Amino acid sequence: MFCVYRNETAMTLLRRTWEGAGDELRLTILRAMQQIERELQSDPHHKGESRPGGARILFQSPLAVLFEVDDEKNLVRIVRAWSYRNGSEGRGRAA
Repeated sequence: MFCVYRNETAMTLLRRTWEGAGDELRLTILRAMQQIERELQSDPHHKGESRPGGARILFQSPLAVLFEVDDEKNLVRIVRAWSYRNGSEGRGRAA
């Protein structure tokens, strides 16, 4: 099992979204982050997609995280976390 680590710098973009979010979005962000952490604690090398330099990216709507795996320390470092908007969000809603 891997430990998941994230520092304040890695969470800056997500924190800005959190601060401006309403209750519903905050709950969605919280649930997505909990799911990401569960995913990364178990076999992180096979989660998400590979990126140059040994990094990986994982999406759990509405969040994405860029992370690195340190096998020697059984550690996953979240390098950057942010929220994104699904292209289908807002479609079909009355203005």
